[in-house]
Amino acid sequence: MATQTSLSPRPIPKRILKLDQTVVNKIAAGEIIVRPANAVKEMMENSLDAGSTDIIITIKNGGLDLIQIQDNGCGIRKDDLPIACERFTTSKINSFEDLTSLSSFGFRGEALSSISYIAKVKITTRTADAVCAFQMEYGLGQPLGLGKLCAGNVGTIITVENFFYNNPVRKSILSSPTEEYVRLAEFVTKYAVRYPNVGFTLKKFGQHVADIRTPPSSSTLENCKLLFGNTITRELVLVEGETDKYHCKVAGYVSNPNFSIKKITFLLFINGRSVDCNKLKRSLELIYAAHLPKNGFPFIYLSLELPPGLIDVNIHPTKAEVYFRFEEEIISFIVTLVQSKIMASQTSRTFTIQTQLPRSVSQGSSTMDIDYQASLSPARGPKKADPRKMVRTDYREQTLDAFIRPPSVINRCLHSHGGGPSGSGGKVSEAAPETNNDDELKVISVKSRLVAKRCRRKISLTSLLELKADVEETMDANLRRLLAEHKFVGCASYTTALIQHQTRLFAVDVSKLSEELFYQMILYDFGNFGICKAAEPVSLSGLMETALEFSDEPIEDPTEREAMVERAVELLMSKGPMLADYFSIQFSKDKELVGLPLLLPDYIPPLSDLPNYVARLVTEVDWTKEKECFNNIARITAQFYSFRRDFYAEAIEEEGDKAWKWTVQHTLFPAFRSMLQPGPMLHGDRTFVQLADLPHLYKIFERC
Repeated sequence: MATQTSLSPRPIPKRILKLDQTVVNKIAAGEIIVRPANAVKEMMENSLDAGSTDIIITIKNGGLDLIQIQDNGCGIRKDDLPIACERFTTSKINSFEDLTSLSSFGFRGEALSSISYIAKVKITTRTADAVCAFQMEYGLGQPLGLGKLCAGNVGTIITVENFFYNNPVRKSILSSPTEEYVRLAEFVTKYAVRYPNVGFTLKKFGQHVADIRTPPSSSTLENCKLLFGNTITRELVLVEGETDKYHCKVAGYVSNPNFSIKKITFLLFINGRSVDCNKLKRSLELIYAAHLPKNGFPFIYLSLELPPGLIDVNIHPTKAEVYFRFEEEIISFIVTLVQSKIMASQTSRTFTIQTQLPRSVSQGSSTMDIDYQASLSPARGPKKADPRKMVRTDYREQTLDAFIRPPSVINRCLHSHGGGPSGSGGKVSEAAPETNNDDELKVISVKSRLVAKRCRRKISLTSLLELKADVEETMDANLRRLLAEHKFVGCASYTTALIQHQTRLFAVDVSKLSEELFYQMILYDFGNFGICKAAEPVSLSGLMETALEFSDEPIEDPTEREAMVERAVELLMSKGPMLADYFSIQFSKDKELVGLPLLLPDYIPPLSDLPNYVARLVTEVDWTKEKECFNNIARITAQFYSFRRDFYAEAIEEEGDKAWKWTVQHTLFPAFRSMLQPGPMLHGDRTFVQLADLPHLYKIFERC
């Protein structure tokens, strides 16, 4: 008997309903802002549209907890802030026809709106004609309140917190915070290469050392050196060309056949916008396949300028792709241009020498086999590398002891009474530890803790900008390259360390280098330092009395000395608010020193020189002129923080020798490598002394 198959009932048609506008906006936000890197890209492009020359990006937990973009652009008008985060509000276009002549990054007016629908947004901005800044918070595209007036410099600060707080599913499928940070760092790197006239800084929240920092007045090649290293940069070939038929201009750098990496680096910009073009990428890969070894890939950076009328930028939610007319013809022109540059650079090639014997030889092949293999190319094989020019170290290598800090690096103590400084300029008497037994020796432990500000301030005082410009304009590129690519060898003494750069060995004055480092850190982190808190306050009058007692010309009259101490303390207290706000030098109401700036993590200055430091703030600072005042305080503080022998610390530390050597190698020299911009003064005062050069040594031994 056949079984009758039952049919499912026909579904009843559902009503078509118009979605709520909030739902529509959340869906659109999920398409435009896929991950934190997209938000960074959108806001960074807004800063460039605003004419910024300095962009600072602060990230916390891969951007999931905090993204902050600061710029010095034209700012946003106060009257425009209420609609700044609404959808389709933009200052870039007025009509659809404007897309054919678009010269800006943004045009849809969806970036800030989309971000405000998946995170909490706060905008602080000021225009050049405004007396003060204005701040407003946003949620779901609308302002949360009326906003408020606040202090601020010309430009905009956008703070984004709690990414995808209202979309836990999307948040859970994102990569780890480390991977998300790498993704957004790639965007910053790309734009730093394309816009060398803009300074980019990328750092993690609460850290002083930036992961990416490029000067505002640089070049594409110099930024490539800073971001990718000299190994890549010295193998780059300039690519420039123009075709009148399609009005296409091409500029960039590509690697020559001597260089290859395991994964292609492909940076493409069209009319200043970072985009992808798989056709062009594959075509260039095919060219290099004939010149590079197997599994070797090139470095390619290209910037195309096309008439806006040939490009359609409105084809991708995140603007990652664009369509343009005459695509095949323009790609063919670029490929031909790059190929000609590669062929022209093939006058010399570098080969890797294989030191391991072929398998047939190592397994005991006959003499006939060996002779036959050697006869295949008797004179065409690569020449043996010249040992006089071989570099046997890699400056990128790390050692395990970098992660194992001696206990005494963290636990430092301050002796506030008994022996003190001798003279000025940061010198410490060698007899300092031998204190008078009749005096009470007071030991105060110093605890380092980073007091991170929730919103990093950007201070654009004219005097400060001039001081930073002096540093950048006088930077010695050769010394900068030496520091960026050096290999630490060891400590010869407290003041001298040995480093290797390529085939040369240098003796370096650690004290002078660290002084310049701390001076520049004070300028670039001005007003944003952490605080090194003392467990017990230190009397300012006691510090001044100690400084006077051990000065070159001590004052014998107790009344005169007491009056001088009182005037000095009153001067410091009157300048206390400024010192605390800009330099994190904190005094209590009881006229005590309670905090010092924390310039580098795990680094405490030689505290035996603290009385002399306080006295120099009184006697050597020009408090009447802003620029001179900032410069004096920065230089005196840098000299106080500069690395040198601290006798008091040695007297109480069990692992003093290990501690100071660890600090030099794993705290100071990494900071030299990543942050210091050495000037010409460090070139001529024997800060760097060349001890040996490998080719020269070979000449000496050959004569012997």
